[in-house]
Amino acid sequence: MGWHSLWVAGGRNMTIQDAKAVIGTQVRVSWTDRKGDEISEMVHVLKVDFVPLYGPCLITDIGEICLNRIVNYVLLATQEKVA
Repeated sequence: MGWHSLWVAGGRNMTIQDAKAVIGTQVRVSWTDRKGDEISEMVHVLKVDFVPLYGPCLITDIGEICLNRIVNYVLLATQEKVA
């Protein structure tokens, strides 16, 4: 299993379809906080959901990350589904 780079194009927010593609994976995500500072963390994406007052968000092991604040992301590992 190799590393896959899935950088978000400049000027474009992560879409719900983009977010659904990384459910169940380890992802390095960079996003901006309310002050505009960039944060980068490795997270495990659990699901994508709508959070009232924030809109669509990645639900991760470290909390919610609003899709419209994501600057870029890199898929690090995938979890194989067991039948």
